[in-house]
Amino acid sequence: MSLNASVTVTPMLIDRHWMSDGTNFYRLRVSVHRDRRYIKTSIRVKRNELYSDGRLKTAEKRRSLEDLVRKTEEIVSTIDCYSLPSMSVDDVINYIQNYSEGEDFKLDFLSFADVIIGEKTGQSRKTYQSAVNSFKSFLEKESIDISEITSTLMRSWEKWLRLKYGDSGRAVSAYPACIAFIHGQARLRYNNEETGVVNIRNPFQYYKPPRQKPAAHRAVDVKIIQKMLKLRGELSGREKLGVDAFLISFALMGMNAPDLYSCTLDKKDIVHYYRTKTRGRRDDKAEMFVRMEPCAKELFDEYLAKDGDVAFKFSSLYSSYTVFGENINEGLDQFCKRIKTEKITMYWARHSWASIAYENGVTKGVINDCLCHVDREMKVTDIYIKKDWSVLWKANEKVLKRFKWSS
Repeated sequence: MSLNASVTVTPMLIDRHWMSDGTNFYRLRVSVHRDRRYIKTSIRVKRNELYSDGRLKTAEKRRSLEDLVRKTEEIVSTIDCYSLPSMSVDDVINYIQNYSEGEDFKLDFLSFADVIIGEKTGQSRKTYQSAVNSFKSFLEKESIDISEITSTLMRSWEKWLRLKYGDSGRAVSAYPACIAFIHGQARLRYNNEETGVVNIRNPFQYYKPPRQKPAAHRAVDVKIIQKMLKLRGELSGREKLGVDAFLISFALMGMNAPDLYSCTLDKKDIVHYYRTKTRGRRDDKAEMFVRMEPCAKELFDEYLAKDGDVAFKFSSLYSSYTVFGENINEGLDQFCKRIKTEKITMYWARHSWASIAYENGVTKGVINDCLCHVDREMKVTDIYIKKDWSVLWKANEKVLKRFKWSS
């Protein structure tokens, strides 16, 4: 079978797609009538796997790439010669991606998962990578054809996750949801239900990842927060960091550690950030402006960055927000042992702020805005209402007035 003369298929590594971890995915450049498009493959390489002239050192990957090019050329050669002149490069790409049908279709799910993970960034990328690593551990192998992922397999994995993390473990719901999303992306790319091409069946019609159970209320008693304020001057090291970071989070309406690490100053006393956890699920990118209340000025001043692009100096002290968060919680553990109370984590600052706000007459709607949650019921309404930040700041002022902030 010879390749149609007007179509060429060339494997390429594109310089701009090298990722921060030093890897890149091969792409197939498909040229039709001097127009070209690229198909991203699942073949990923590191720089040290290449000779200086760009050739692959690894024989196995070289064979895989050659086989992929050969198969793609064979698919192109099946295009009707009378249809090809009127086909655009996008038409040819669509033909290639939807060619294989039924039992002939093969797709290494874990290699495809690497492609999807490579398209993600930040915490989302870490979560998806953890989910895939867990799936591999359960499977005890490094590859699985997508046809082998069934509802029965997913239920078995869920049972395995429950035994490992407990019924309330975050992984029990989050990890299967990640696998379901990756599987959905494969169906989007390799199925075309409009034309009757269904290469991948959907096991998630029969299996639904369990929903995450809401976290139990973890509000810190007002007396303990006041004790933090009273004792913080006597503390040092991680213990002081843990207590002070908790108090700063509380004073900024329960800001999470990743946002505390990277937030900026909009004005002298206004902290600006896009909430990491929900920015991808809100039309406003979870944008927040929080006023630093004067009553907590002494605490804020101790940690404000003297220069740079961030509000606080935490990013100059810790290599990542993950390391920052780990140090905070270790410090809080030390403080809990000091005052002989149950475990407190950084996240409890949010619960505490919300509970105290409600006790002080702040409505649930305002509390929801202060915490920057995703509220599906209010999503359409939010489009029409311009947010009045002063309402949120007054709520915060009301909460902070419950405490004596200066020593």
